[in-house]
Amino acid sequence: MEITWLGHSSVCINSRDEILITDPFDTSHNRMMPSRKSDIVTVSNSDPKYSTTKAISGNPYIVNGPGEYEIGQYYITGIATPLTESTSEDPKINVIYTIRAEGLVICQLGGINQKLTSGQLDQLRQANILLAPIAKSSSLAHETLQEIISAIQPRILIPLEYIEENDDGTPTGLDTFLTNTGTTDAIGINRLNIDETKLPAELKIQLLNPQNS
Repeated sequence: MEITWLGHSSVCINSRDEILITDPFDTSHNRMMPSRKSDIVTVSNSDPKYSTTKAISGNPYIVNGPGEYEIGQYYITGIATPLTESTSEDPKINVIYTIRAEGLVICQLGGINQKLTSGQLDQLRQANILLAPIAKSSSLAHETLQEIISAIQPRILIPLEYIEENDDGTPTGLDTFLTNTGTTDAIGINRLNIDETKLPAELKIQLLNPQNS
């Protein structure tokens, strides 16, 4: 399996030449979504930063809600989490996806901004690769992410939704996250080639360089 980061919360997963792309984005955060063709697209929520499916060619199957989906080589489960308070007149949801293929289980948190219940965490415990937003301005606070990491205990965590450096020189969300996790040896790579025999024994933070083409 090959995993590449397209920017923001969008990741391209290639399993035996079957392509799945998560959360295609618009240009509202100053990064252009690269032109890509895909067989499947998952959408975490209705915000254009996660749902610009028109950016993807190939007439993909769109997964945009909770439930179970078996599409080609992928088995996908969507778990609804709230984006707004339940008392809101128009409550909105974020969907966390677990994506199974080639003996691996990838968990994509999407635009999560609420703590997860114990029942929701139980549904994610088999994940061995976690795709997680870690930007300083991310809707998911670092302490909440640490709770998720402790509960799921993934083997690989791929940070998403961060910028490499701030114009004013202040620490970025990535800097804070790496400090909080005690990570000193994280090096960005263009793509992660992984199978279940190559999973590390303990958690590894793997940075991916955004692929703009």
